[in-house]
Amino acid sequence: MSPHIQALSPADRVVAFLDLVKSLRWPAVAVFVLVLVQVPLHGVLGLVPGLDVAPRTVLAGHLPVRVDEQGLPAANDEVVHAVRAMDGDLLRIFLDMDQTAVYCGSLDAEYRAGLRRLAHLNLVEPRYEPQRGGDCAQNTVMTEQGKRVQTYLISLMVSLLKG
Repeated sequence: MSPHIQALSPADRVVAFLDLVKSLRWPAVAVFVLVLVQVPLHGVLGLVPGLDVAPRTVLAGHLPVRVDEQGLPAANDEVVHAVRAMDGDLLRIFLDMDQTAVYCGSLDAEYRAGLRRLAHLNLVEPRYEPQRGGDCAQNTVMTEQGKRVQTYLISLMVSLLKG
């Protein structure tokens, strides 16, 4: 173990691990965008008689991704509506959120704007809880629908990477 890592307290190690997990979300977002393009293409190719559209592996950088429609988790209408309404920036903010966290205090303007957009999609809800006091009296939490959409997106990314 490196002497730099040994100097970290247990709490700092947890924070470093969480930062590592968060940084791994970006490749998953890239894979998700790739799938959004691949699925319509797969449907068009399926209309061509005699053309075999069996599952295939594509490379997203150095990361192999297996695109197989039957292996992907099914999305219900609420998931489809929510995902179609999100652009890349909003998707990044949404995937960066923790399902059990309370968001309050000094958030940057981009994050606050993202939370407002997510609230319009019913993925987060603003709350007023005076018992929290101070900056956290007005806060935002993820809704049950938001938790279902985020869980679906993560399941989709995992199924693509597992292939």
